[in-house]
Amino acid sequence: MGRYLVRRLLLLVPVVLGAATIAFALVLLLPGDPAIALLGQEVSGSELARFRHLLGLDRPIPIQLGLYFLRMARGDFGTSVTLHTPVLGLISSTLPATLELAVASLVLAVGCGIPLGVFAARRRGRFPDTLAMLVAQLGVSVPVFWLGILLILLFAVKLNWLPSFGRGVPLIAAIATGNLTGLTDSFRHLLLPAVTLAFFNLALLSRVTRWALLEVLEEDYVRTARAKGQRERVVLTRHALRNALLPVVTIVGLQFGSALGGAVVTETIYGWPGMGRLVVQAIGQRDFPVVQGAVLVLALLFSLVNGVVDVLYAFIDPRIRYE
Repeated sequence: MGRYLVRRLLLLVPVVLGAATIAFALVLLLPGDPAIALLGQEVSGSELARFRHLLGLDRPIPIQLGLYFLRMARGDFGTSVTLHTPVLGLISSTLPATLELAVASLVLAVGCGIPLGVFAARRRGRFPDTLAMLVAQLGVSVPVFWLGILLILLFAVKLNWLPSFGRGVPLIAAIATGNLTGLTDSFRHLLLPAVTLAFFNLALLSRVTRWALLEVLEEDYVRTARAKGQRERVVLTRHALRNALLPVVTIVGLQFGSALGGAVVTETIYGWPGMGRLVVQAIGQRDFPVVQGAVLVLALLFSLVNGVVDVLYAFIDPRIRYE
């Protein structure tokens, strides 16, 4: 296991380099001159040349890429050209909000999706199974932006139960200080964005859980356990569910990674001050250092999540051997 962990860590190096190269290339492929976009069309030629030199845009692309790698290796993500703030500071101030939203949505998706899939599998072909799969089909079909707007109209505008914008008190800070008022405020602001982001993942997770569990329930060792007279609950939890978790864990890992970088729409709808919203604003303002830094951090987090998922396989299924 130790050698496997070392190999996984070493594999992060080319992944991060590839992500950094893609982020660098995407910025180059965006239309227009970033210097003109930032300074305006009326800027003088000398001022434009000075600004391009400041950004390093007047150098050959291979040199720009090499300097970019060197800065990343030193932890220097550059400075935002619009906010005049270090990019690393912007990322560190918005990443906790994105992690909070991603974890909350994942807890909702796992806490509801897996039981729903198990419930449907145990009642295969009956009305509860059909109803559960209809809910799952609805979840994978409804656009995120439409669901977010619908929830805002219902719970914020019509019923006035929950806020529709902003983050409120950070959840970890409220828990650490024992601030019950702040904790309530945090949950009130977090609920709608988390439900919006979790709905698709919940639906997908329930379908995968149902499919995986039905496959396992047809295995010979499950029939043997039933033939020995074991109760159905014991057969389900001890023999079937654990072996059905491999594809489920894979989906959960992918969902958490995608929630980190794919919460752009949700964060924009609810004004959630996370990295997705930061990237959208940076793209609109052509703030390339922010875009590059955010893409690199998200790629690194996604790779770490996938590595954790791979390690979990060994604990779920003893048949898997890494050495």
